[in-house]
Amino acid sequence: MIPRAGAVFPRLALALLAAVGPAAGCAAAQDRSATHADPLAGLLPWEGHDRDVFDDNIDPAAVGFSLDGPSPRSDRFLRERAQTADVVARVRVNTVTVESIGEQSTYHLGIQVGYPPLATPRVPDRAFELHIRPSSRAYGVAKAVDARLRGFTFIAFIRRFAGEAGEPEIHWHLSPDTAEVAAAVHEAVALGELSAP
Repeated sequence: MIPRAGAVFPRLALALLAAVGPAAGCAAAQDRSATHADPLAGLLPWEGHDRDVFDDNIDPAAVGFSLDGPSPRSDRFLRERAQTADVVARVRVNTVTVESIGEQSTYHLGIQVGYPPLATPRVPDRAFELHIRPSSRAYGVAKAVDARLRGFTFIAFIRRFAGEAGEPEIHWHLSPDTAEVAAAVHEAVALGELSAP
């Protein structure tokens, strides 16, 4: 038989576990449901300035339309793209499909992310599908190059935004896959790391 004074500790411990255990479990369950239930948590809508930075566009020089393209360092959005994108890497276009409705066509580019990335990725995805609609800035390039986009490599800047349908949507910019663009990206990323708090 346990002496009376010794019986107080086990009873007190059981009472504490009974009181704290369910509350701790509820908090953990709330944390899990908050992160899994809301895929848009922390994502901004694609509007305003972000539409210029992640403009769903392909630099014409990246597909050979302009041999004397501007220097990557003169691209006023390159630094911001490199510092705020979820993925900055060389990518290869593996598939090009065209969906036509009447006279309107939408291009779907299946891209594969190369390794190593040019900046630490913020998402684990290694493949993306880029949509080029008639309203997209890249539409003229996509229409001119069409299926020949398959096999092209680019330096891609990809970022997730809050979509209207309740799911994240990606927006992007494709630059030429050149040593000069890669060097400008590395410089921008290094500057961003130095200025981080």
